[in-house]
Amino acid sequence: MTTSLIRETMKWMFEVPSSDVDPVELSWFDITGVDLSQGQEVSWLRECRPPFEKCMVLWRGKSQNHAVYDCMMMIVGNDPAEGVLVSVWKGPHGQLPRALPTIVYLVEDDVVRYGAVDENEIVKEEDAAMVLGLVTAWIASMSRGCDAYRPTVKDSFTNRRKLAEGKLPSYDWHTVTIKPAQSRAEPQGGTHASPRLHDRRGHLRRLKTGKNVWVKPCKVGDASRGTVFKDYQVEAST
Repeated sequence: MTTSLIRETMKWMFEVPSSDVDPVELSWFDITGVDLSQGQEVSWLRECRPPFEKCMVLWRGKSQNHAVYDCMMMIVGNDPAEGVLVSVWKGPHGQLPRALPTIVYLVEDDVVRYGAVDENEIVKEEDAAMVLGLVTAWIASMSRGCDAYRPTVKDSFTNRRKLAEGKLPSYDWHTVTIKPAQSRAEPQGGTHASPRLHDRRGHLRRLKTGKNVWVKPCKVGDASRGTVFKDYQVEAST
């Protein structure tokens, strides 16, 4: 089962008339408990990439002026050399969140650059810093290990009726826990049997030379054995 914040946000998205985002196309991350101050280290943006093509990241916590504050962030794209789109909604809990201008960031010559997707919108420097800081904190938090979530709509008569009536359907969830990288000397366990078809997240791989290279996300496994859907929750560091 996924987190209550993810379920709450999915319901909100479904009820927003202008929303054309399909929740099952997203990999969901709940990073409540993550210290957003770690978003100041920009090197995470230069060296790492979003793990999937479309991600939704949620955070709920205390802000300077509010006891409970919500941030929702949708990331589209996973190659900073081509550009990654980031949309953020934020606001005090219980109020309609405010949308910030969607920005695109890219990495050129080891420098992080950003701009507005809509040339008619002006991106305030403090808003851009907040958005890129949120992306950085999310990417940095995954290095410690996390749980991830991806929904799939049950193909049932009840769901078909709900969808026809414009209601929120019932979802199946698959959760996978991502552990921090272990030393190669430690036993990894597992089997050589072909697993079910599943998404392998993008990740850094350290070569023998000491250089870090990015391994793109891909699908692996045997589709004849079934398909696994994944989604993620990031836990606070201890």
